Amino acid sequence: DRQQAGPVLGWTSAVAAYGAFIAPVVIGQQIKAGTPQTAMYGFAIFYALCLVLNWWFYLRAGSEIKNP
Repeated sequence: DRQQAGPVLGWTSAVAAYGAFIAPVVIGQQIKAGTPQTAMYGFAIFYALCLVLNWWFYLRAGSEIKNP
């Protein structure tokens, strides 16, 4: 739907900007705590969850929204 393209792009950009801010902060805190691997494991779990959600809503055979 073309009417939703603008708001979706704005929302996605806001989330992406927040991620670019929070990732270095979390890594810096974990380095100070002496456990940077904890941040990396957390990010890996988050990214895996994002992959599963994208597959579920856009790529699986019976998904409501079909992405070619």
